[in-house]
Amino acid sequence: MLRILLVSLTFTFCHGNEQTCALHFDMQYGGLFADCTGRKLQQVPDYLPENITALDISENDLTVLTNKTFYRYRKLIFLNINMNPLSKLEPEAFRGLFNLTKLLLARNKLRSDNVSFPNDVFRDLMSLQTLNLEKTEMSSYPDWVFPPLVKLHSLYIDSVSDPMFGPGFSKLESLKLLQMDSRFMYGGGCSIEKLRNETFQSLNETKLEVLVLNHCSDLDNSALGVLEPLMFLKELELTHNHIGNHNALYLLHPFVNRNMTRIWFNGTYRYKMHDEKDLVDKSLTKESMRYLNKICVTELSLRNNQLYLIEYAAVYKDPFESCLKVLDVSDNYFVGDAGALFFFFRFSNLEYFDCSRQGIVGDFPRQQSYETLSNNITITVTLPPKIRYFGLTAIAGASNIIQEIVFQNTHNLETVLLASDLVLGLKRVGGLENVHNVDLSGNKFDNVFDFESFGNATHLSLRNCKLQFAHESFTEHSVFSPLKSIQYLDVSMNGLNDIPLHPVSNTIIHLNLSRNEFDTIPIETIDYPHLILIDMSFNLIGQLDKGTRSNLDLSFEKNNLKLILKGNTFSCSCENLDFILWLVDTPVIYETDRNFPCILDNGTMTGTVDVAKHHERLFRYCTGKMMLSITVTFMFVMFTLIIVVYIVSNNPVRYRNSLLKLFGLGIQYLTPKDFDFTLYIGYFDADIPLVYQKLRHALELCNHPVRLFLKDRDVLPGVPIADGIICGITYSWKSVLVISDDFLQDLSQWSQFTIDAALYSVTDLIPNRIIVLLVGPVQVEDLPERLLNVVEEDCILRIEDYQSDIDCNLWKDLRKTAGV
Repeated sequence: MLRILLVSLTFTFCHGNEQTCALHFDMQYGGLFADCTGRKLQQVPDYLPENITALDISENDLTVLTNKTFYRYRKLIFLNINMNPLSKLEPEAFRGLFNLTKLLLARNKLRSDNVSFPNDVFRDLMSLQTLNLEKTEMSSYPDWVFPPLVKLHSLYIDSVSDPMFGPGFSKLESLKLLQMDSRFMYGGGCSIEKLRNETFQSLNETKLEVLVLNHCSDLDNSALGVLEPLMFLKELELTHNHIGNHNALYLLHPFVNRNMTRIWFNGTYRYKMHDEKDLVDKSLTKESMRYLNKICVTELSLRNNQLYLIEYAAVYKDPFESCLKVLDVSDNYFVGDAGALFFFFRFSNLEYFDCSRQGIVGDFPRQQSYETLSNNITITVTLPPKIRYFGLTAIAGASNIIQEIVFQNTHNLETVLLASDLVLGLKRVGGLENVHNVDLSGNKFDNVFDFESFGNATHLSLRNCKLQFAHESFTEHSVFSPLKSIQYLDVSMNGLNDIPLHPVSNTIIHLNLSRNEFDTIPIETIDYPHLILIDMSFNLIGQLDKGTRSNLDLSFEKNNLKLILKGNTFSCSCENLDFILWLVDTPVIYETDRNFPCILDNGTMTGTVDVAKHHERLFRYCTGKMMLSITVTFMFVMFTLIIVVYIVSNNPVRYRNSLLKLFGLGIQYLTPKDFDFTLYIGYFDADIPLVYQKLRHALELCNHPVRLFLKDRDVLPGVPIADGIICGITYSWKSVLVISDDFLQDLSQWSQFTIDAALYSVTDLIPNRIIVLLVGPVQVEDLPERLLNVVEEDCILRIEDYQSDIDCNLWKDLRKTAGV
């Protein structure tokens, strides 16, 4: 409470100044922290409490520090003056700062002269432990100011083209870390062009343990004895300098038969190859490793060196193989076969091994010919007994011939990386059943790979594995079904859309489905009680239906489920307005900024927050469109009803009967039993032979006869022909008109009379009452139009179509058409 009261009083004290510094209690420095960053100050404020222990005055406009600038604040432990146009320090600028342990002067305009660094400027800083002088305008190192810094532990200093640490640095007895690279933290670079044997000579009396000298792209001249004065060096970072792999390794000769903690030689290959020697530089040979083999180093990194070959004799030697715990040779171009791992177990203390992200370019072939090898190869790899992390990418020419890999000594193995086509052709990986973290990214799976090899995995990455082509694996025997303990599953960048993702173990906690083609959540979230995060970023989700949203809300209530949706473009149409409001308000969404891109009905791009903010206006617009549609529809229906009522009111009986007929009520259809004759046969005299010799024999003189009405036989004498035709058609179930050319050209008009009588007999009570039998060359289009308007096409038969079997099929079809 006393501290809070003190801070409150201090705020009140400083409130009158428009450039007030913020104050808060800081646990790290055990007192008040004054934050004066970015306030355009031209001098250090004198109104701050005297007992502040930390002051940050970076990103201001200080150009000079006058004498006793900080004398009022003698309890300072931390002082940050980074990023000012500071070019001058007066001799007593830091007077009284006996307790200061950390001083940051990076990104100023300090030069290597007595104006920027007068002789006694650091005299009172005998407690200083950390000093940062990176990204200044020094052209050399002002060694005359360093002798008072007897407790300096870490020095971050700007790089110069030809660095030389003068005699003043020999007084830094406590110096442990020297960093000459400001690339990442302060946006600078390394300007060193050469390193001499004398560069670090004055540091031979220090106990320097860590040297960081990275990203010196112009460094192509380094003396072989440059590191000899640093006899206590434990950690060496010499990365991205392009001085050559062999040259970098030769620098290690001062440390032979000694112990080192860390050596990083990443990206030290020569950027351009000039001759055969530069090509040899991309291999680790017995000659180039002759010093490193004799150093007991714990961690070695040779990443990104374009290495394509490692000789066995170059690495399997003591003390190198027995001391090494971390080995990183990723991002290289190794070629060969998996036999390179057969002696891997000799690294008895190795805990971390990474040989991933290998690439093949230029003259190095991706595949080799193995004509003499068997098509079914199983190899056994014995890992170091203490290995915890094992990362491997397919070595060129090997993965396409191996069908099974069995790993041994995996009882301590926690993480395995088998990436980028290593699984191509494999059917099984054994020995990894107890591994928890598995990364198979970059492989392409077929339908025969056995995922039970990773049955106990809790973390599995299948990123960019082209799973969209493995439909059978998903549907018939899901790739996820053996994963009974999975908690973190990554199937991003696979082009997945409608492939089902079940079954997934209900132990899942984090599911990464980003950069696919899903248009909704492909799982039922309520089935996964432990799921807390789904990454659906950069998919094709336009909206989520009400059921999916309800499940997500329920999952949030049960287990605080979060959903990542960045990279999706949503639809802000009228029907999705409720989704947009849910999207902005629901606690399910992971992102704090809910203003996702959104497309309106008119194609305009906007944001979901803007739509939600003006949702009432959009609602009125959508309601107006809907009411207009409803009104137009209602008016059309009313107009239609009025017309229907008018038509029905003029013919009530007719439409009543039609309605009853539609429901099969009120009408009794006639059957052949209701008539004296089954068929009336209408014909012309010239067709009598056909009617009496064939048609009559096939229909009336057969096993299942039907009674025919033939006008020449059944019209009684004395009865007018017209009456006989009308009576015959009336008392017959159906009429069969035998129409030939003679029938159509009948001059007596009796044939036309027969057609008219048959047409008048048509009624709804007898379906298809007229059947036409075409004789000779008569075609359908030759028939009278009034007849074609009544007779169905199925009721017109042509004798010509039955010439091959007229005695059977024709009469059978005629009976079928007549319904007898």
